[in-house]
Amino acid sequence: MDLEVRHLRYIAAVDAAGSVTRAAAALGLSQPALSAQVRRIEDVLGARIFERGKHGARPTEVGEVLLSRAHEVLAAVDDMRRSVRRLQDGAGAGQLRIGALRSVLAEIACTVVNRVAPDRTVDLTVVGTRAAAVNGLVDGDLDLVLHMDFPGREWVPPPGVRMLPIGAEPVFAVVPPEHPAARRPGDADLADMAGTRWLVSPGDDDFAFHVIDRCGRAGIGPVTARAADPLVATQLVRRGDAVALVQALDSGITLPGVVVALRGTPFRIRHLLLWSEAGRADAALVERIRAALIARYVELARDRCRLPQWFAHNPGWLGSPLEGRTAGRIPAPRPAEPPARTAPARAAAATPAPAARAELPRTPAAGQAQGS
Repeated sequence: MDLEVRHLRYIAAVDAAGSVTRAAAALGLSQPALSAQVRRIEDVLGARIFERGKHGARPTEVGEVLLSRAHEVLAAVDDMRRSVRRLQDGAGAGQLRIGALRSVLAEIACTVVNRVAPDRTVDLTVVGTRAAAVNGLVDGDLDLVLHMDFPGREWVPPPGVRMLPIGAEPVFAVVPPEHPAARRPGDADLADMAGTRWLVSPGDDDFAFHVIDRCGRAGIGPVTARAADPLVATQLVRRGDAVALVQALDSGITLPGVVVALRGTPFRIRHLLLWSEAGRADAALVERIRAALIARYVELARDRCRLPQWFAHNPGWLGSPLEGRTAGRIPAPRPAEPPARTAPARAAAATPAPAARAELPRTPAAGQAQGS
């Protein structure tokens, strides 16, 4: 095996993150996959690059030399890309290539960017995994990425990538109508949901681990977090075999059951805006896009929250009134005032889901539902 630029990015990411686990999350890879790549690089060099221990990964003497040269090579490659980009910008300067995971933010991205930067043509690609999103950015195929991470699995940007938090979104549960949590007033307590099989989106291992971790902290386990496509999720929830996790805003995809808020909002997403230092977006443009995304999300939250008025009663979240929100931070949970049961709320096409209670119709809409 010959060393490639991507291998240099791998070891630079491990050095920057201080551990293989955090670097894998930053690169959108699994920890075993990145560990295997590092071992292959060490095999090619015939020497260890990192000493691994309980305090993370620290470069060896050989690793220090390799990292010094790797940073030089990566800087040269990024400079080369910028030079090529400047030449291409005569014809393509107005294009902004955006990658996004499925979420309401992806839905509004084109409209928001066109409003903020009317001189730009938006090329939006919806990607299926965080790995694909980050790789597109690192490889120079994307300029911006709408990304996400979760408490305890915070994302660390690899070299050449910058990050700006957008805000935190609650995740709600869709429980079968006969579930005890559906009949009880107020928010459901996670500790009372022992034995629940949680449904998350396919390919969303980080969110599944987030669910397992939070359940463990609540003292319930063992926990099963199962990836399921919308059709399977619909059948499992309808039969009472599982609980689906959905994002807070209705995206037009229906699951049968009752939308329930979990006390303390243990499951949550942090939305992030990533951009490449070698790409076509500068920090000032990214900040304007971020502000416009937040403002538009707040507008949508008034009418599309699965649990009406949830954001109005819970400051600090992405959909909360702007004057009560701390941008980009995972908020400290505030007890939610239980909203009244409402008619059809729909299960989201994105990541995690809402809280409180809203009855969902039993006939699923066509389309795709995601849990994480």
